[in-house]
Formats: sequence, C-alpha cells, structure tokens
Amino acid sequence: MTAHKRTEITIETDRTLIIRRGRAIRGWCPECGSEVEVVGPAEAEAIARMNGSALGDGSHVSRWHISKGPNGMALVCLESLLKSK
Repeated sequence: MTAHKRTEITIETDRTLIIRRGRAIRGWCPECGSEVEVVGPAEAEAIARMNGSALGDGSHVSRWHISKGPNGMALVCLESLLKSK
C-alpha cells in the first residue's frame, strides 16, 4: 500500500480601490442611516466592473443604496456598492 501526499496551498488576496476625491462626495444614505461616500451612476458602473460584477443581469444593482442628491441626480452609496459583489 502506498501513502499519498497531500499538498494544500492557501492564497490570500487583497484588493485596493482608489477613488479620487473629485469623484466621491459625502452624502446621507437613508438605508445605511449614516453619512457615507457616494458616487454617480457612471462611477458606480465603473467600480462594479473593476470588482468583477457583471452589469448584464442587474442583480447586484438591486442591492445598491440609491438616493437623490440636492441637484436631483442619482447617487449610489459606496458602502453598498462595494458589498454588492
């Protein structure tokens, strides 16, 4: 009878996302109940693609916290966006 060797490899990864201050602003997220960084829809889609989310099915978009800014523009809560992977 032969003994089998087992090799287990664990890989730990970390991702850093940098958002320029001109793109993200502070705003109130009613769903989080706190002041958070918010971005516009175009920036949210770009960030979602960088995080590997597929925009085709739209399932992750339903988890985004979207509110209206003072000028009526839609704003996406960055916390919910990053958690929607």
